[in-house]
This record gives sequence, structure tokens and C-alpha cells, in this order.
Amino acid sequence: MARRLASPQSIRASRDGLVHEATVAWRLTDDHRWAVTISGRAFGTAEAVADDAFEALCIVREQLEPYGWRIGVAGAQVDVWPSGMARDQGGGLKVYRITAEHVEDLVDTFEPVDPSTATTVALQRAETDRMLDEIRRRLSARADAHPLSSD
Repeated sequence: MARRLASPQSIRASRDGLVHEATVAWRLTDDHRWAVTISGRAFGTAEAVADDAFEALCIVREQLEPYGWRIGVAGAQVDVWPSGMARDQGGGLKVYRITAEHVEDLVDTFEPVDPSTATTVALQRAETDRMLDEIRRRLSARADAHPLSSD
């Protein structure tokens, strides 16, 4: 059975090349939304509530990014993004690794990672769109080249 991360989780956050200890916590609210809180001595506490945990994480990251903070969780890496199903049915607690070739395995959104591998929400969205477009182009090119495809 796969290990499930527990909230709160110890993580690291970085700014200007300096790494600081932090904590991320997530919970389902009474109105079936997700609250995410990131706390650290170096920056205080940032919290957001959204329809899924990944979106709440993105909102918190956007609160901290103008100050140069990068949050060391898998959900903040440039090559991950949740599917609609992972958001709707899984609460955004899992995200897919994506390459320009294909969508890979699911990873925990709040899995601790080196904060130097984290990026901004804007760059993550742009890179996800770029990689998914590349996958679509490859699939379309394969379908067009298939001998049974109709002209």
C-alpha cells in the first residue's frame, strides 16, 4: 500500500539561496473546500482556501512569491500539474509528473522536495501548457502518419 502523507508536514522554503525550515498543513473544511497553511519563522504564515488543495497551495505560493520565496513541495515543481479528476475526486492531493513526451506517475502534492527545484505558479502553468501542447502535437502527428488514418 502506498504511503500517504500526513498533515502537517515539515518542509523547507528558500529565498535568495538561503533555506529555511517551514511547515505545510492542509485540511478539508466544513464546507468541503481545502485550506492550506504554510508557516515558517522566516516569513510568518500564509493561508488560502480553495476548491482543491493544489489550488489553495498555488494561492499561498502566489502570496509568498513576490518576496522571493519558493516552497519545497512536489506541487511547486515545474513539471507537475493535477488532472481535473485528481482535483475533483482526489482533492488535488496528487499531481502528475509531465514531460514533453507523456504524462507520468502521480506524486503527492505536499511531498517535501528541495526548494531549489520549486518555481513560480506562473512559470509552472506556462510550462505545463507547453508540455501538454507538445504531447498533443506528437499524438496528432502519430495519428496523421498512421496508415489507417483517413484523409
